[in-house]
Amino acid sequence: MTRKSLALVILKRFLDALIVFYLALIPVILITGGVKVDLADITIQATRVRTPLQYLILFGLVRLFISTELKNALLVLGSLVFTLFTAEIAIRIWDAPIAKPRWIHLHKASPTLGWELVPGATGMGKLGEHYQISAFGLRDREYQLDKPPDISRIAAIGDSFTFGMGVNLEDAYPKQLERILRAQGMQAEVMNFGVIAHSMWQHNAMLKTRVLQYQPDLIVLGLFTGDLHASVSPYTTSPDYRGKKPFEKEGVKGLLSRSALRNFLKHANALFEYKYRYRRESYMRSIPDRKKTFIETNNMMYKIMSGSLEEEKLRQIHKALKDFVALAKNADAEVLIVYIPDSVQLNEPRLQMSNRFVANICRETGVAFVDATLALEAEGHVQDLYLFPFDAHNNPRGHELIAQAAARRILSVGLLAGNH
Repeated sequence: MTRKSLALVILKRFLDALIVFYLALIPVILITGGVKVDLADITIQATRVRTPLQYLILFGLVRLFISTELKNALLVLGSLVFTLFTAEIAIRIWDAPIAKPRWIHLHKASPTLGWELVPGATGMGKLGEHYQISAFGLRDREYQLDKPPDISRIAAIGDSFTFGMGVNLEDAYPKQLERILRAQGMQAEVMNFGVIAHSMWQHNAMLKTRVLQYQPDLIVLGLFTGDLHASVSPYTTSPDYRGKKPFEKEGVKGLLSRSALRNFLKHANALFEYKYRYRRESYMRSIPDRKKTFIETNNMMYKIMSGSLEEEKLRQIHKALKDFVALAKNADAEVLIVYIPDSVQLNEPRLQMSNRFVANICRETGVAFVDATLALEAEGHVQDLYLFPFDAHNNPRGHELIAQAAARRILSVGLLAGNH
């Protein structure tokens, strides 16, 4: 055997070993969600199917070209190109949200709200939930501007919990609240004005610029703990602020970004990676893990919950909530503030200082208040009310309990008494 032939044999065997290795690695990742090994100061991990798959294709093609005649290799390559082209056409005909470019980008910069939802945007979320944004920019069905005379219109304002991140629209608490009230004989409609990552100043701006023109009878403010970190509008403190687009991730531009097959594979991989996110994010495993992370980092959320915010921040929150109530009352709309806790606050009175702070402001301003913490704690195993280990938002059951708590308060104090 010549030296050249020996080198070729060694190369073939080496490629065979690599191909077998990556073939075995892919199902291991699929089954376990990823492997991670610490050797001294070196960490070896494989948590993404995409990487071994890319190497498998590369080494497979190299092995093909050095093992067969050129015409046979070109024939196989041509067949592969034809298969990919056929798949591209089939996926375009399918026209599923998962095959569209930039599928999760539902936001755009806003001249008044910082950011807002893109009218007409559609797509699939990381947990397989469907998003459809109305022509007016709501995660909801289309509504006429003028309220029908026989309908009690409720506007739900809030952040991602109101928006329903991680769940379908019908499972989010605004729509569950609508169903509960209708089951009680009320002709009620609940409009979902929730926007992911909005804070208190944005809730005020949403009420003023968008909500009131729909003439709501009742405004439900779903106030999450994290909403309290920003109560002053940056438009007033930073003259150059023009809004921004959050969560922006620049994808591949040009011809490749228009490929339905490429987008399908990219987003399918994202779904898989998100499913096993807890392998890389320890605070997503459980409520105790999340609580430990909050305490160790002493982040803004922990400061809000534990009541250790600066006095100036507390004054800003106080003013923003009073302004919200006054704006709604001036428009002859009733107000219900629903406090939505973070999971780490459940069964932790020392982390419920923010709940009591908001409750005191509601008493002071004379508006109805419900702390959903109580309803969630009463369920027992509170871990089952969230999307752990995939996400920290409430699952459909958690949303149901929030909706029930809100409905009980609406009925008990007669916030929609004229329509019962």
